[in-house]
Amino acid sequence: MNEVKKTAWIDEENKIVSFHAIDNGEMVMKTENLFWEFLFGLTSAGYRVM
Repeated sequence: MNEVKKTAWIDEENKIVSFHAIDNGEMVMKTENLFWEFLFGLTSAGYRVM
């Protein structure tokens, strides 16, 4: 079974999560079920979604 993968770019210095490539962003790719839990954890830690 092929699992859908989601991608986001994380800028730890500015606490930003983006669904598009950003300067100083580190690309993170996770399976869909883990991705949303990961994203929720970042927003709970003060990250902004752009």
